[in-house]
Parts: sequence; structure tokens; C-alpha cells
Amino acid sequence: MKNLRASLPRLSWLVILLITGSLSVADEKLTFENHVLPILHAKCLSCHTGEQPKASLDLSTRRGVMQGGKSGPAVRRAAAESSLLWERIAAGEMPPKGERLTAEEKGIIRKWINDGAIGEGSDNIDSAVGPTGEEIGDESRQFWSFRPPQRNGLPMVNSVDLVRNPIDYFILDKLEAAQLAPSPEADRRTLIRRAYFDLLGLPPEPEAVDAFCVDERPDAYERLIDELLASPAYGERWARHWLDVAGYADSAGILSEDRFLPLAYRYRDYVIQAFNNDKPYDRFLLEQIAGDELVDYRHHYENDDALSDEIIEAITATGYLRTAPDSSRPDFSTIKNADSQYFYPTINDTIQIVATSVMGITLQCARCHNHMFDPIPQEDFYRVQAIFMGAYRPSQWIPQMERRLTTLSKSQFESASQRNKEVDEQVKKLKGELSTLRERFKTKRFDDQLAKLAENIREAVRVALTTPADKRDEAQNKLAKQHAPLLQPDDKKLDELLPAEYPEYMTSRDAINGQIADEQSRRYFYDEIRALYDLPGEVPTPFLRRGDALTPGHAVAPGALSVTEGVVPFTWKRPAAEAETSGRRLAFARWLTDHRHPLTARVMVNRIWRHHFGQGIVATPGDFGRAGSPPSHPELLDWLAVEFVESGWSIKQIHRLIMNSATYRQSSVTDSAAMPQAADVENRLLWRQRLRRLEAEAVRDAVLSVAGTLRQQMYGPAIGLHVWPDGEVTVHDDLDRYRRSIYLQNLRLRPVTMLNAFDQPVIEINCTERSRSTVSTQALTLLNSKMMTAAADAFAGRVLAADAEAPPANAVRLAFGRAPASNELQALNGFLESQQRLHAESLGDSASPEEARHRAVADMCHMLLSANEFIYID
Repeated sequence: MKNLRASLPRLSWLVILLITGSLSVADEKLTFENHVLPILHAKCLSCHTGEQPKASLDLSTRRGVMQGGKSGPAVRRAAAESSLLWERIAAGEMPPKGERLTAEEKGIIRKWINDGAIGEGSDNIDSAVGPTGEEIGDESRQFWSFRPPQRNGLPMVNSVDLVRNPIDYFILDKLEAAQLAPSPEADRRTLIRRAYFDLLGLPPEPEAVDAFCVDERPDAYERLIDELLASPAYGERWARHWLDVAGYADSAGILSEDRFLPLAYRYRDYVIQAFNNDKPYDRFLLEQIAGDELVDYRHHYENDDALSDEIIEAITATGYLRTAPDSSRPDFSTIKNADSQYFYPTINDTIQIVATSVMGITLQCARCHNHMFDPIPQEDFYRVQAIFMGAYRPSQWIPQMERRLTTLSKSQFESASQRNKEVDEQVKKLKGELSTLRERFKTKRFDDQLAKLAENIREAVRVALTTPADKRDEAQNKLAKQHAPLLQPDDKKLDELLPAEYPEYMTSRDAINGQIADEQSRRYFYDEIRALYDLPGEVPTPFLRRGDALTPGHAVAPGALSVTEGVVPFTWKRPAAEAETSGRRLAFARWLTDHRHPLTARVMVNRIWRHHFGQGIVATPGDFGRAGSPPSHPELLDWLAVEFVESGWSIKQIHRLIMNSATYRQSSVTDSAAMPQAADVENRLLWRQRLRRLEAEAVRDAVLSVAGTLRQQMYGPAIGLHVWPDGEVTVHDDLDRYRRSIYLQNLRLRPVTMLNAFDQPVIEINCTERSRSTVSTQALTLLNSKMMTAAADAFAGRVLAADAEAPPANAVRLAFGRAPASNELQALNGFLESQQRLHAESLGDSASPEEARHRAVADMCHMLLSANEFIYID
């Protein structure tokens, strides 16, 4: 009793709080989004949402409620008793089955209608666009990355004699202000090695180094750059950089299955060709984001006799929008409601890939709320999402393996399908004849072999062998076991016996197989492309409250970034009802490639700069917002962006500008006594070139190149991998293992061990900047991997074939592009002698001196391939 009295004051306060709370809810202004939608979602949206809601009544948005369905508007403002929605609810007709609405839920809906059926946003129910979030002020619009780039005059510098092109003015201006001086130009051996790795990802041959070092023409270096830019290996090198930011992988990356995508490689090949052809970057983006709309694929497919190479190339480019991780299984969805499956994570990841790779912004951070740092309201995320909803339909999801377009026109496809149908029918008929022939001779052989048995057991054996095994008696089982191997051999054995025992069978069989081969040769084979394309009709894009597919809000129209509207507005005209495509992605791609766009050109030239200097002018290439790093040289970034656009969006022209500058040609060697490094320890002002380690693929490709085993075959399906019992992932053991790393299968959950050790990214979504680690596993990989051991052996063979008497000098020239110093030569010769003795002792008397010598040279080659000088660029 005492405890009860002690509890009464607290219970009284609880009652007061509950009563107060109840009264406040009753007095609260009810809105559709906060009060009504949760009820409708729980009880009504299993029937009344999606592209074909029951009775055409979509209750997932306030606009849908107000517009109503087949029976007319569902709600009359301030008149619940006259509203169809309330009439059905009050009569117990909605929902027709399942859990009914509670009295409290009914009261909320009735009060909401009587209070005016208001929503959180604009009261204009005819508008398809809801609130855009916080107002974007002038200060936000004036943030450096949201202003259009301006090309101002070149800065004045004192050391004009150090200038080679406009880039140097901007770099020298900052250096002089910090009382720093640039480093001297690197020697020619360093320059050619740097240029080769930067543009090709491969080391120069010693002959190329020697020729460049003695070339006295004043434009020898410029000629070298042009020569490298014309090499097919350039596209392989720079495509790899783009594929990182595009999120390219050869597998789906969902769950542990990580399904292989056999057609993904066509997009990879498209990117390689685009870089080699110096496809203008604006066209490159147009094709990747809206290639099908750009070339009017649907029209040409329906009406042309054949698709042109231009059309096929453009639809191949849309593989860019198919790189996001994807479930696409009928038994799995990340988010689902009662009547349909949602695959929003794939759509959201696609938006992240486009936003970070092209615009350098973290648009994905505005999915659940307004962006925390940048002037990007949540509405903008769904405006961009609406761009892609013409192709991505959560309720009409296309499974991955069906996302294919043929390279044929409709008439060609129908003709091919008809021909292949005829071939299939004829082949089926011939295979039936083949089966009948085999059965006939199988029976004949049974009878012939049975006739060879003693007459007194012949019938008993026949009965035993033709009686089902589960119905035989003991005697029959014994007879069957004894005679079955001869009279009823297994299929494999029978296929060996029939041709040998019956030549007429073999003649007839071969004749039918010949007919089958002839029919198969008539089959029409055609290529398929993993592409993105619009589906018929229009689908509304809901604003997802808190980013949750289960709480859809108002419908959102296609759009772009609100913050750039004053600079480059997004324009899109709704197509006619009979249009074959929405035109949304093409409008978005044209917005991105407008010469006034503040982000597109800046982001790309910064990315190119980063791969030449190890760090971008903006150190965060995927984030040009407030949370990212400010540019170290903003005027230079703008100058390059404008130059990029005015040069026709030529990527190769930006390479030439950067690589021909005195800034790029600086030495990376520092003189700590002469250079006041404290003023710029991180070298952000570029008073010297940066020492850089090769990326994973370049390490592997360089090893194969120096070993003399690299195959230069381009394009084609991804090369398979092998997983060893110890977990190491290597390339399949065939000739393809010697091809460049860009052609290896890039599996999200099973990366190649060697590449993974050197920071090849595991593509979860995409990678805008690779990590740079220095860890013991890298040294262990170089020393112990199967690939390195094989490469060292091949390298030794190459060295000995060139000069068996002086392998150290030749090996150093091949590996490092230079002659060894005298002390290095002495050390290497001593190492060779020591290793040769050890191998001779290990091999014993049976081995030849040449074998011991080869193994010793292989050890030396392995050591050179593992050296820092080999895997770092000066």
C-alpha cells in the first residue's frame, strides 16, 4: 500500500501528460504527409499505388487523392461527408479486406478532410513539383564550384624564362608568392619513362630511351608526346581511369553470389575506343547518359534495314548506366511493399556514379534530407532521379540478363529469328533421326550379342536384362550382373562399340551429323549489348520521405541542380503521348555539356591533372562541394576548364598542355639544403614533380612487358580467373593471362590478389580516388606470387637470349631504362655467382650448368622487378 501511494504522484503526472498530448494532437493542424499518408500506406497502398492502381486511384500522393480515380475526385475540401474517400471508409468498404481502419485512424482522415485536406507543400494541387527545400541564397550560388569558370588574363611572373606554356604562369605565380622556386627539368631518361607510364601504363623499351636521349631536335619531347597519344595502348591506360569513376565491374556485386555479367565488357571496349579516338568529352557524356535518345535508336530499330555503326556505338555507351550493383532477382529485393518490389538502391547508386564522376558532387547525401553542406535540397535528388525513371521502373524491373539490345534492326531480327527457328526445327528433327538410328543399332547389337550366348541360357538372360531391376529375383540379378556389361553397356561405352562393330551405323550417323552441321551453319549469329533504354509510357517519380520507398510523397518532375539554374537552366519538354522515349536523359546530358556548366569541364580537367601529378588541383576529385578541398590554383583550374571546352572538349589537347609545361617536366628529386620545404611540405604548389607509385594494373602490365610476355591483343570478353585452395586469385593459365590487366575479369567480390595488394579498388559503387597504401603485403606479393615467379623466369630467358655473357647490364636496361652504375654491376655479378653456386648444389650432378645459370639470372630478374625503382615513377 505504501508503494502504491508513493507511485500515485508519478501516475498522476503520467495521466496529465497523456491527456495533454491527446489534446495537442486534436488541436494540431493535420497534413497529408505527416498524418494521413502513414495510415493509407499501412492499409490502402497495396491496391492504390504504382503505375496501374486499382480504379485508377493513386493514394500514395496528395495530388493523387485530390485528382481521384474512375469515380472522380476522392476528396472534397472541408466536406468529409461529401467525399467519396470518406464515404467508402465510413461504410467499411475500404479497405475491402485485411485489417480495418481503427476509430482513431478514421477520425484523423475525417478531420484532415474537414480542415481543408492540406499538405506540407504548395496548395496548388495541379503542380507536379512539391517543395524544393530551403531557399538557396546568393552566397551559396557564389560558391566557387557553382559559378561558371572564367578565363582571366595570365598572371605576371618574374621568372618568365622558366615558362613553357600558360600553365607555368599560374604555377610560378603561387611559387613566387611563397618565395619558392621550381625544380630543374628532369633528365631525358626520367622524362620518357614518366611519359610512357602516364600515357600508356607501360615502360619504354631501351631502344626508345636511347633514341630519345640522343634526339637533338628542339621539339623531340613534343614529338614523343604526340607519338604516345597516337598509340592504341593510350586508350587502354586512360580507359582504366574512367572505368574507376564509372563503377565498371564484370559482376553484379549483390550478396555472395556476385553474378558474372558476360556482356559488360562491351562498355569497357567502347571506353577504350573513345579515348583512342579522342572522342570529344561532351559527345562522350551524351552517348553514355542518353545514347539511345541521342541517335533515336527506337525509330531506327523499327524502320531501318540495318543499324549504323554510330547507332550501335551510342547504345553500347549506355552501359555506363548499367554499372551500379544490382540485385534484379525475383526472390530478392532490398525494399518491398505488399504488391511490388522496389530496387531503389540500384537507381540511387547510378545517380551517385553520375554525380561524382561527371559533376564531382555528393548528390547522394541529399537522398534522405537536404544536403548537410552544399546548397542541394532533397527535392533536387528526386528531380535527378526522375531523369532516369524513364528507364528504371521499380514496378517493371528488367532482370539483368534481359537488359540487352541486339545490333540488328527489327526487320533483321525478325528475319534472323525466323531463320533460326527453321534451323532449330530441322536440327531437332535430325537429332530425332540420330536417336532413332542409335536405338535401332542398340537393339540390333543386343540381339546379336544375345545370339552368341548358349541356347540354354539365352532366353533367361534376355528376360533378366529386360526386367526392371527392382522386380528381378535373385537368379535374374545374378544373370544381369554377369551379362549386362556385354549386352547393355553404358552410353559412353556403347558409343565406342557401335561404330566399331557396325560400319553402316557409323556411315549413317556421320551423314546425319553432317546434315546437322550444315543446318547449324545457316544459323544467324548476332551481337547483343548490355544497354539502358526507356520503357514505354510514363511513370511518376515520388518524393521519398526520409529516402524511404515505403513513405512516398508528392510526384516530382525531372530536373537538375537548383543552385545552377541562374547559370545553366535545365530545360525539358514533355514528349507527345506517342513518343518512343521520354527525352529526359538527353535533356540532362545536354544540360551537363552546356559550355556554361560550372562543374563538368572543371571536374574532368582536374581528373586529368590528378593522374599526371598524383593529386588534383582540387584534392577531392569526387567532391567539389564545401566538404571537399578548395582548389590550390583556382585560376588555373578555370583556365584549363575554359580551354578544354574551347578546344572542342579534346582530352588529348589537355594532355599536351599539361605534359609540355615546365611544371610537369620538373625533377622529383629534392635538395633539402637548397629548398625551403617548410613553406610547402605537401608540395601543393608544385615546386617539384611528385614521386608516384604505379597503380596496380600498371605494375602487372610493366612486369609482363619487361619479361617479354605481354600480349597486345585488344578488346573482347573478360579473361577468366582462377581461385586457388589457399585463396589466391590469379588469371586462368592460358595465353590470355599475358594480356593487359584492363581485360581481366573485374569481379567485385573476387579481385585478383596481386592487383588487390596494390590498391586496385573493390568496386562497391564507384571509385573517384584510389587509396595509396604502402604495406608489407605488397613486398610479399612481389616476392612470392605465382605470376611474379613466372615473369622472372621469362625475363631471365629474354636477358640470356640477348647477351648470355653480361646479363646484369641487359636486365637493368630492360627493367629501369638505364645502364647500371659500376657498384650496382659489381653487386649484381656477385649475386649471380653466389646464386649459381647455390642452384648447382641444389640441383646436383644431373643438372647442367646452363640450368643453374638460368635460375640464378631469374633470381636477379625477380629482385629487379621487385625494386622500388621499377614500380615508382620519378
